[in-house]
Amino acid sequence: MMHPLTVVFASDENGALPLSVAAWSVVESALPDTKYDICILNSGLSSVTQKKITSLILKAGERHSVRFIDVTNVIPDNVVVKEQWPKSAWARVFLADILPDVKRCLYLDIDTLTCTDLNKLFQTDMGDAALGVVLEHESHEGSHFNKRLEIPQTCLGYFNSGVLLMNLEAFRRDNLIKKVMEYANIHRDVLNCPDQDALNGALCDSLIQLHPRWNWHDGLTRLIIKANPKDKLWRGNSPQSSIEAALWPGILHFQGKNKPWKYCYRIEKSRYEQSMLRAGIVSKLPLPGFSFTAWLKNILYKPMYAFTWWKIRRLARQFGVHQL
Repeated sequence: MMHPLTVVFASDENGALPLSVAAWSVVESALPDTKYDICILNSGLSSVTQKKITSLILKAGERHSVRFIDVTNVIPDNVVVKEQWPKSAWARVFLADILPDVKRCLYLDIDTLTCTDLNKLFQTDMGDAALGVVLEHESHEGSHFNKRLEIPQTCLGYFNSGVLLMNLEAFRRDNLIKKVMEYANIHRDVLNCPDQDALNGALCDSLIQLHPRWNWHDGLTRLIIKANPKDKLWRGNSPQSSIEAALWPGILHFQGKNKPWKYCYRIEKSRYEQSMLRAGIVSKLPLPGFSFTAWLKNILYKPMYAFTWWKIRRLARQFGVHQL
């Protein structure tokens, strides 16, 4: 049995439901020889919720472990906070200190769903880089982030911090926590997504690019039907890798307003719902939030989704894409 792979989440009591699904999906997708150490950065989770999540993780296999780490006093009081970006979001920046004995970890937002074993991701050669990331946009003249965040166009691009493969040894070696916090303080007036912007700005020269399947937004699946096959890059990724990510995602990221733990019309909602049912988190469908309007939207979107999948499979044949 190999050493456990450390996967980190952060949540308060308001995020208990999606946290449970996200953590369950990691251990449910594990191969028999894979074991996980699930670390949950706790900023207000009740003892009842902690017990439920622990039972859920062990339900998938007693080889896995789960621990809750109180980070209430870890994050400075003067960090930039916005409505959708609470103070607890900054906890991921301090993981090198919070987990002093861990060399590498994977940080996941709670609105993610893991669809496959993560061994291959953890085996990524990071070299001296601090972060492994999936790009949302490549650097280019006139971009929304290069000028605002003072990121040189020689850097790879802008990434979403909801999935971070973190080289904690590099963080400690190069004192990167201090670097990120100093950057955040200097640029605090231009931080729209505070900790994410700070990570992008401070560590733009210490990244490796991951395959987009490791942080695939299900909304990007729909956008493929608008993409030009002649383009070299789609949002910083090759057309081939984007098609692979849509067809065989490793980690789905449900960012946006319509969250899949409520009744919605997202293109990948059924995958999330089935995971909830297998975990026993819900016992039947439809999910809370069902209404005639939402149901009607769901029906109206079905033809578009069917066309989307047809177009993606046709592009897969065009590019010679095969299952990963």
